[in-house]
Amino acid sequence: MYKKLAIQTIIYSIGLILPKIINYFFLKIFTEFLKREEFSLYTDMYSLSFLIIGFLSFGLENTYFRFLYKKNYTKDIVFSTGIITQLLISSIFFIFSIFFIEKISYIFGYHKHPEYLLMFFLIIFFDTICILPMAWLRVNDKSIYYSSVNIVNILIQSFFIIYMFFCYKYMFYKKNEYYYFYVFNLVNSVTDKTGSIFFSNVLSSITNLFLIFPILIKEVKIKKFNKILSIKMLNYGIPIMIGTIAFSINENMDKIIIKRWISDEINGAYSACYKIASFMNLYIRTFRLGIEPFFFKKSLDSNAKYYYEEITYIFILFGLFFYVLICGNISIFIKLLIDEKYHIATSIIPIIMMGNLFLGIYNNLSISYKIIDKPIIGTYISSIGVLVTFLFNIIFINTSTKSFMIPAWGTFTSYICMLLAIFFWGKNNFLNFCKKKIKSIIYYFLFSILLVVLTKENEFKFNIILQFLYFFTIFLLERKRFINLIK
Repeated sequence: MYKKLAIQTIIYSIGLILPKIINYFFLKIFTEFLKREEFSLYTDMYSLSFLIIGFLSFGLENTYFRFLYKKNYTKDIVFSTGIITQLLISSIFFIFSIFFIEKISYIFGYHKHPEYLLMFFLIIFFDTICILPMAWLRVNDKSIYYSSVNIVNILIQSFFIIYMFFCYKYMFYKKNEYYYFYVFNLVNSVTDKTGSIFFSNVLSSITNLFLIFPILIKEVKIKKFNKILSIKMLNYGIPIMIGTIAFSINENMDKIIIKRWISDEINGAYSACYKIASFMNLYIRTFRLGIEPFFFKKSLDSNAKYYYEEITYIFILFGLFFYVLICGNISIFIKLLIDEKYHIATSIIPIIMMGNLFLGIYNNLSISYKIIDKPIIGTYISSIGVLVTFLFNIIFINTSTKSFMIPAWGTFTSYICMLLAIFFWGKNNFLNFCKKKIKSIIYYFLFSILLVVLTKENEFKFNIILQFLYFFTIFLLERKRFINLIK
């Protein structure tokens, strides 16, 4: 069981980690070449798009996983129905957005750059269509195909970013009366570096659709579309969609508000440091790619609870290793990854990273309500997180100091509240972590936080010794579990 899971996770990791490593390489370039206010605009566009994608996805990825293992419908019917439903939703959104693009650009404060919104509408449209085909690859254990798609996409995007940043000569004809306004602006936007990043992403999203198009041609049949199933999938997915939107709010509201209530310069620094803290999301996403389909497959087994609890425990241990590795050497990472003018917000990194680890644990435990067809539980819990986020941001807006630490602590508190909610619900209804495991987890968390505090002001050599002792101590305490995992 562990061997196959490990192999799949490693292959998925390559497809996920390599593009992320390339993105972090570009983070250094972006922070060097872009002003902080330009970087703020760049991150703000992606923050807004995540909220929209959360809505358009309608939770159909998790819904697809769940309905595959129900006996009422065949796999091809579930896939065709899901794809056609997703395509209809995305198409309606795209047509509506293009029709009202001028008004939308004023609402979001981009009336000077409506072409940015046009590019993001294209990105969102293509990316949402690709969600279920990529899930199909995971379900059918085509991890090499999945990883290859991700790698090709990032290489295409990287090529065009490098070309337009360093090679492209910004020479265009002046505005001609025969040019359509938005088309002209779209071409003109490629002449600035922020616009070139967005344009490269558009090309990458088109490439993504092209690479998974054979799956759509082969597997999707209009005759297989089932209207009743589509309604059932949407009903199941809507609570997940609300939870996804809530997650996007928790993840992005701070950056959206800081941009509009402090300044673009501060938001640029905050957003750059936030990306370093997102290293934890890289670990979470990698783990989840291999684990999530496995969780659903094991849901009917008599020993399913044991697997869920054991894997979650291992996830926590490795997550804390990752936390100590990054936060214990934060001075090195910030010098490598972001320009010095962005360093004013580095204090948020340990807070956001720990919050993201809580979120990762929550994601693992959320299987407890998904496999019993009660995604509404996730909606309630996500609402708690959103409420906490709103409270902290209201405090932030109404304080005279406008410290960016308040939204950072809001993200941390939001995720820990969600984790506590799912833990106590799961403890009474599904999971049953023994007291010994709970005590060990609490001790490991305290140990990890203490180590990060101790390494904050020390020399690099001393920090390495402390970290080695930390890793060695945890290995000794959990050696049987690690040895079994390696076997």
